[in-house]
Amino acid sequence: MVDTNADEPKTRAGTRLVFLDTETTGLDFVRHQLTEVAWIVRFEDGREETRCFVPEHPLDGADETALELTHYHERIAPKPRSPASEWLVQFLDDAQRAVLVGAVPDFDARHLEMAAARIQRTPTWDHHLLDGETFALPLISDAPEAPRSLAKTCRALGIPHDKDQAHGALYDAQQAMRVFDRVHELLAALRASGGPLPPPVPRNGRDEHGQPETGQGSTDSTT
Repeated sequence: MVDTNADEPKTRAGTRLVFLDTETTGLDFVRHQLTEVAWIVRFEDGREETRCFVPEHPLDGADETALELTHYHERIAPKPRSPASEWLVQFLDDAQRAVLVGAVPDFDARHLEMAAARIQRTPTWDHHLLDGETFALPLISDAPEAPRSLAKTCRALGIPHDKDQAHGALYDAQQAMRVFDRVHELLAALRASGGPLPPPVPRNGRDEHGQPETGQGSTDSTT
């Protein structure tokens, strides 16, 4: 799927950004597989293109909790699947010297590195990874703490968050982009006016599903 947006540049020329999310059959890098990969590449001139693919994958050893979380059978399974020679080559081209931005992007990047190795390709992106949840933390926390989930980060920044679309790769990549842009908008406004920061958000509480939210990295990798 390709969607081109020719909006005005939102970042300085020379910086390519890839807002990324992946869904998988679980959290184990050896046993579990990519089921969905989506990204928005923001080119150096500000142009944006959106991609979303369902890689070829088996379900052997899949974690049923992960499948339920991503609504795998309803949302992912019916979609056509793409070989790595299509989706991964496209990603590596888009990610040339780019900074990857996401919610716990090291999880996504590791899966992509392993996928690239399987087709004898190497990562093309910058070694710096930008975690949007960490990036936003100073604006929504009054103390050094663990980052919030993507859902809680969005809500704290005034970004609508749809729990029914969450855990879809494209939606989560878009939400990571909105967090990134909102942080820059708030900082620009603060520099211009000296206005107050947003109110702090407690670390512990309940997530959008009513479950305890601990803020642990292993949990946030799927939120």
